[in-house]
Amino acid sequence: MNDEKLKNPHDHFFRHSFSLPDISQPFFQHYLPPEIRDGLDLSTLKPEPESFVDPKLAEHHADLLFSVRRHDGHPARLFLLLEHKSYDTVWAGLQLLDYLVRIWSREQARIKSPPLPPVIGLVLYHGERPWSGGSRFGPLVDTPGGLEAFTPDFRFILCDLCREQLDTLRERAKMAIALQVLRFIRTDEFSARLPEIMLLFQQLQDRYDDALAYLSTVLRYIAAVAKQVDRKTLEAAVRAALPNALGEQAMSTIAENWIAEGRQEGRLEQSQRILGTLLEQRFGPLPDDISQCIEQADLATLENWLHQVLSAPTLEDIFTTP
Repeated sequence: MNDEKLKNPHDHFFRHSFSLPDISQPFFQHYLPPEIRDGLDLSTLKPEPESFVDPKLAEHHADLLFSVRRHDGHPARLFLLLEHKSYDTVWAGLQLLDYLVRIWSREQARIKSPPLPPVIGLVLYHGERPWSGGSRFGPLVDTPGGLEAFTPDFRFILCDLCREQLDTLRERAKMAIALQVLRFIRTDEFSARLPEIMLLFQQLQDRYDDALAYLSTVLRYIAAVAKQVDRKTLEAAVRAALPNALGEQAMSTIAENWIAEGRQEGRLEQSQRILGTLLEQRFGPLPDDISQCIEQADLATLENWLHQVLSAPTLEDIFTTP
């Protein structure tokens, strides 16, 4: 496992998972509104190589752009943005507008003349509390009467995993695994959910190599992020759900990643201590919500905050994403 995967485990897990056709296709099939979904040939869905996320937000977001053919033969774009934070944001529409303009600018340079292809924005949110940031851009702008025509507006599709009944997705095993892991990995409920998540891998065993590869991806993500789960709990869940060759192969992956994450944990705890000390020296005792953010952050996020400690005018400026 390279250092980039260790530093950005959310980004790596999201990108790897949703680049797999047996996750991305059923995901769009399930979450796109019928009036959009019925016009698309999702068998042609293909990830595009570019990322349009601002590098300054890379610790908090990951994006994937897909191209897909419509049933009438015209191209369309699906834009999928994952919100990495454990809390929602009212600025998702503004971030999407920035990404949409960049996508269209790329297309304008390629096609030279109109029309531009449509872009469908979808936000996949997996925070601990239900999303309250809305799903339209328009309300972010103060538009007195008569100015509406001069202000752009669009809506995006919101998939809030806090509100989703994920148990209904079991027939789409790999997608169900990905969404349940994203939804519960930072919660106290995750240990109790592990056995049923691991049990879903039984549905993939007819494709053994594929099942083992994705199981390894999931186990690496758990080892990197789920600090409330110890090695014995994870191994017990795997053995109970997969008492076969797939489960035995998984044990070596768990051992390998626990060793790597032990080294990572030392770096994480050191960064947390240094950040807390510097913040208290500048701003005094830290509020409980700030202390919680520091405890839950991954290494890349902590390093980003450390870079801002001396230059940020207020404590809020460090912890508020623009």
